[in-house]
Amino acid sequence: MKEAHVDAETNVTIIDVPAPQIVEPNDIIIRVFIAGCNPKDWKMPAGILKTIAECPNSGDDIAGVVEKVGAAVFGFRPGDRVAALHQLGAPAGAYADFARVKDFATFHIGEMPFEQAATLPMATFMASIGLFGTLRLTSGLWDPVVGSTPLLIYGASSSIGSMAVKFGQAVNAHPIICVAGGGSVVVEELIDKSRGDVIVDYRNGDTAVVQGIKTALQGRPLLYALDAVSEHGSYLNIAQVLEPHRGKITLALPGHAHDLPGHFQIYHMMAGSLWGKLNGRNKDEVLGNLGIDDGGPEFARVHAASIGATFRARKLRPPPFELVEGGLEHGLEKALKQLRAGEVSAKKLIIQVSDVDKQLTDIHTL
Repeated sequence: MKEAHVDAETNVTIIDVPAPQIVEPNDIIIRVFIAGCNPKDWKMPAGILKTIAECPNSGDDIAGVVEKVGAAVFGFRPGDRVAALHQLGAPAGAYADFARVKDFATFHIGEMPFEQAATLPMATFMASIGLFGTLRLTSGLWDPVVGSTPLLIYGASSSIGSMAVKFGQAVNAHPIICVAGGGSVVVEELIDKSRGDVIVDYRNGDTAVVQGIKTALQGRPLLYALDAVSEHGSYLNIAQVLEPHRGKITLALPGHAHDLPGHFQIYHMMAGSLWGKLNGRNKDEVLGNLGIDDGGPEFARVHAASIGATFRARKLRPPPFELVEGGLEHGLEKALKQLRAGEVSAKKLIIQVSDVDKQLTDIHTL
């Protein structure tokens, strides 16, 4: 099959490799139609983010059709339309004709277009880890908040941040205080101003951001903060408004916890936690905040089912996206270099890996 390899300079090379096979009983092989692009997809090959192995095929957001399933897989069969989150840093990622994923990180998409489905896996699992696994805002999308519960989303126009806003709305957390900049126009469509939801523009400077958050709180304590930026001092602004000792903050990027005062509960929403280990650390260190005794896979399985059902029923809308033309050979490099240059705001870049109509015809004639 064809596979795209991304190098440290974000150049893409297409090579021929053997198609992935079932290795473990809960493996699923997906014929990839659309792949979503994330900033980590250029950062990992560049050595900026740690990974479990060398990962030249660094894509993880997948939408396509099930090709094969392992012996222990139930609920999925060949021909099913699905989306999945590939294990970060593992072989057989999204930037290829076929990808290997785990059943617990896969969900049915029904009649949802593949283009929309490819925007969901990373953003929805990260928002679930952040809100329901680490912050413990509620148990999940099925569990509404009781009473007034302020929620701060820093970086609300990012793919993770905007999904966290949607999930906050779904569980009735209000007011949702959204810190955003150029993508504020997109966030405007997600919030409920009648419930006190507001947007604070970070372009006005740190002092204005802190004051804007305090104004929105109206004297209420802030106990929950999700930082989808985790850079440029975002977490330091949050530290000025988060309730000491009771306040919880979850960070999208590691490395800044030591900058925060010790009187907060500090967590990291690491997607790698879903596979039960991260960089060789023991299960308790990585999974202690996910809220599922059996660890990341069981957390993923529960929330994958909820995510799939919610979006199939159109209770929530997928994020805006842009299909970058050129596929693996030309479109992928263009998309990743746009992300690296910081040229993308309030939308998800996706690429077409294979011709959907042709491949579906091939499947139906097998």
